[in-house]
Amino acid sequence: MANQVSSCNTLILEAFLGGQLLSPFYGQIENFANTSETVPRFRVLFDESIYRNLPQINFMLMSIGESLFGFGNVIHENGLLIGTDKLGHFFDEGHRFYGDLKNDGSNLDEVLINSESTEEGIYGRALGGVKSYADLVANYHGMHFWSEILQSKFRHDRRYLKCVREQWVQIRQFNFRDYVDPAWDEGINCSEYQSAEYENAVLNTIATLPEEHLRPSRCPVSPEQCMAMVHKYGRLAPKLIGPRCLTKK
Repeated sequence: MANQVSSCNTLILEAFLGGQLLSPFYGQIENFANTSETVPRFRVLFDESIYRNLPQINFMLMSIGESLFGFGNVIHENGLLIGTDKLGHFFDEGHRFYGDLKNDGSNLDEVLINSESTEEGIYGRALGGVKSYADLVANYHGMHFWSEILQSKFRHDRRYLKCVREQWVQIRQFNFRDYVDPAWDEGINCSEYQSAEYENAVLNTIATLPEEHLRPSRCPVSPEQCMAMVHKYGRLAPKLIGPRCLTKK
């Protein structure tokens, strides 16, 4: 796509890629993953989900959200279960926070605080009742993706394009596996909830699920992955890894 841009101007490139990848309401790539016959996925119905036994007011709010926006689909990726909503976080929210980092003079810690505030607000715990750390990880990696493709000094060593005779030339192939890790899986990077009653309802429902070979009925389903994620993210781990995973030894 980038070679369709007539000059090595990053603003023009960003506008062009934004038209291909972004949407103000519902992410284009997320929508593609939810609708394309080429994407293997499965759908979890709300009445069959871990949220089916929520307290009445939370159940009602979650049901309204499902009726308006759907409950999303899940993709198998290298043994992980990744919600298609993570694609919206990666491309759309990642672009937003890339812009904060690049244009507003914010440092990485400030941007991660802003990212976390979206999960604490009406799009997360305040209304829906769920603070998803997996969403925060997708935001974080999306910010890296946009930096790498738009030639920012941030992660410049991993750039996708270089300018040759006033034309962008691709020098790296995109692969989601460069970004996706167990922290994207909400069964490993466990969410936090609005109240103890909410959390108990979710955890009690999880405990009633039939155990599978690789997905036992608990969160985190793979405690051994938690230490690896804490090590990978280092000082940023408390901002990206949920407490139930962060404290696993």
